[in-house]
Amino acid sequence: MTDSCAFCGSTGPLTREHVFGQWVSKVGLDLSPVRHMAGPLNGLPRDMGEQPPYRQTVKDFCSSCNNGWMSRLEDTARRVLSPIILGKPGAISAQDQPVIAMWAQKTALTAMLLSSKEQRSRGHGLSQSVYTTFYECQSRMEPLGASRFWVGQYEGTVGFSAVHVTPLAVRIPGIAEPDRPQCYAMTIVLGKLALQGLFFTTPALEIDVTMGLGMPQIWPPKGPVGWPIGQPCTEEMFRRFANGEMLRSAVESVELRPWSPATELPQSVIVDGKVHVPALCGKHSYRYPAVILAEALRGRFHAFATGCACPQAYLIQTEADGAHCKAVGAAEGISDMYEDLPGTEVVIHDEAGVFFCKRLPAADMATITNRQPIRPE
Repeated sequence: MTDSCAFCGSTGPLTREHVFGQWVSKVGLDLSPVRHMAGPLNGLPRDMGEQPPYRQTVKDFCSSCNNGWMSRLEDTARRVLSPIILGKPGAISAQDQPVIAMWAQKTALTAMLLSSKEQRSRGHGLSQSVYTTFYECQSRMEPLGASRFWVGQYEGTVGFSAVHVTPLAVRIPGIAEPDRPQCYAMTIVLGKLALQGLFFTTPALEIDVTMGLGMPQIWPPKGPVGWPIGQPCTEEMFRRFANGEMLRSAVESVELRPWSPATELPQSVIVDGKVHVPALCGKHSYRYPAVILAEALRGRFHAFATGCACPQAYLIQTEADGAHCKAVGAAEGISDMYEDLPGTEVVIHDEAGVFFCKRLPAADMATITNRQPIRPE
């Protein structure tokens, strides 16, 4: 983005806009300081430090947008969503549904601006044309065309909030993955509220999609929607939910999948009995014994702490499809998280030395969740 308003293009003075409207910090949520991060899904996030929640701002919008149509969006969101955020049963009228969907989309577009300009220049974000087109929607107070939104319930750690945007591709058997994403899953969690939207950047590829959790659709509206309805999104399933894995194509043999260049690291390789995995920093790799990978393929999973030369420390858990980073940070903090995990510590001796890990009890697999704040890209 340039120094002009990200929405209307005005070159007048830019003002600060909260990612979550200021009203969110006044509805009764826990305001204890938490660590905030932003950045790409397959790289190290930008650490914004420990601070009170719901106060993150970007300086990318003019006062006319900020104090005009954007403020009107927040007014409706406050009226409609405040009780739902606190877990009180309620409803969203058909009249309010377009505005709530537009608010969710505006929040996601705003959150993406928290990523550094360098990251956005490398493609970790939506183009300026999307912001311009979104601005044109304000006269109708509804989201971008080729969009769909659902509302549901979140059950997880008290105080958790997230804005998560995942690039997706429309996949057809026998056709290679496209060189750019064709749609984006936009996910917002606030208190007990879970909102998810789908925006197709290529309208010709828009397909009919259903929500696997049974969450009701609010855009396009189909009538008044009660809350809560459908299966809640739990802390354990949040990653799959945010990655769009609960969205189901209604078109036979067509799937929506995360766009791998933006969501996955380069392929791991096995060298001399060690699995070499590219680290999130994008510069180094970490290694673990191939025997642990073989165990994962048999359904027996492990966790271990490791690091790279940046220096960064990582908490890694093996799953059926390989090793996944569950947390990143200072070595001392990652070590403490590893020590707190359930399971039996295993020591593996090989020609490279000694490797420590924990075999995770099957019943406790859900205890390791993504402990770093969810990144908006």
